[in-house]
Amino acid sequence: MNTAIILCSGSGRRFKNQLPKQFVKLAGLPLLVYTLKAFQNSRYIDDIVIVTNPEFVDMTWEYVTQFSLDKVVKVVCGGQTRQESSRIGIDCCPASTQYVLIHDGVRPFICDKIIADLVRAVKKYKAVDTVIESSDTIVKVNSDEFIESIPDRAFLRRGQTPQAFEYDLIKKAHEHAKKSCLENLTDDCGLVMKAGHPVYTVRGDEQNIKITYPIDLHIADKLFQLSAKNLEDDSDESGAEKFFEDSTIVVIGGTSGIGKALSAGLETCAKKIYVLGRKTEPCIDLLDPESVSAGLDTIFSMEERIDYIINCAGDLIRKNVEFTSVQEWDYIYDINVRANYLLAKASLGYFRKQNSGNLVFVGSSSYTRGRGGYSAYCSSKAALVNFTQAFAEEVRQFNINVNIVSPSRVDTPLRYRNFGKEDKSSLLTPEYVASKIIQAMMIDTTGSIFEIN
Repeated sequence: MNTAIILCSGSGRRFKNQLPKQFVKLAGLPLLVYTLKAFQNSRYIDDIVIVTNPEFVDMTWEYVTQFSLDKVVKVVCGGQTRQESSRIGIDCCPASTQYVLIHDGVRPFICDKIIADLVRAVKKYKAVDTVIESSDTIVKVNSDEFIESIPDRAFLRRGQTPQAFEYDLIKKAHEHAKKSCLENLTDDCGLVMKAGHPVYTVRGDEQNIKITYPIDLHIADKLFQLSAKNLEDDSDESGAEKFFEDSTIVVIGGTSGIGKALSAGLETCAKKIYVLGRKTEPCIDLLDPESVSAGLDTIFSMEERIDYIINCAGDLIRKNVEFTSVQEWDYIYDINVRANYLLAKASLGYFRKQNSGNLVFVGSSSYTRGRGGYSAYCSSKAALVNFTQAFAEEVRQFNINVNIVSPSRVDTPLRYRNFGKEDKSSLLTPEYVASKIIQAMMIDTTGSIFEIN
């Protein structure tokens, strides 16, 4: 059994905030909740023990309940030092614990790949640290601030968390530290090494930052804003048939390009697929609020629920600003932004009625940088990303997931009409993009950007 120990009993003195940094909100949620969700959602973790400040135990339990973090088995009071808090967490692990992963509660960007790599490695090496390469030259100075030595950075790494240990080993390491009067060590791997056991390393991630100073919160906010999930690494399409067997899925814009390929892909794994567009029955005009509501109402009245709504509709006009008419500009924003707003507003009633739902928008890699010649398209897709993240935050409490997939250049009729004949080897196929959208639909997340490359 693998137990994650989340250390969040720091006072946050360096953060200079009324609340300790682990409870400060980022993108609508406390930092600690993001961290806990990563371990809650990992299939490699069985139990979670949280070590926190005595005055915040009740608040932490409220988060556990509110966000259905059922892997949390204990929330306990920490000590005066990190070393003491770590020992308390270890002592409070369930009796069935074989391996522990000790993680900073203020590292909210921990990914499942790191957790998986640690669990695999700890079974072989018994003690494993998460590290990244040092991009800077590190200098060692003496007490007078003169450089004493410049170690070869090829052998230098920056430590992160989680750190993983065989349970009996880390418990004995803390006992050894106590007998040796070693106090206030800030690293459990250091305790293990002082007890005479080597520590293996696995590669971490540059984005797995620790929120320590106020500026770190600004960096984290930008990382959340720009964060994108790599579908190549996160999941695959296996098990889709079982996953979607009882789902009612609505694909809008499903008669051409990506939408058509997505509809075909879903038909192989789901029984209730409804394709909506201006020429379908029922039909839907995304720019007409009454039409949007009527189309969804028809399906809901037949199936009594709608589990997924994916909007693949969008448009592009390739013109410089100088030659783009006001009408053309407004149209691009209407179809790429306003239509998604109307769809979100209409779907909310059905999703709240059933206390669940998944809304997926199809964006574009153009959201990351404006490109000359189609500024309306690029800026509208950037607006759609921000709308997705904002709306996801608003409806999170209703168990509604709102995400966006952003493919790079795709071989579709829309692209052909604007760019003409291109080397197909440089374009993604609609079928490939559709398969990645299906993968994204199977991931329990909200407010996420899935980049497809």
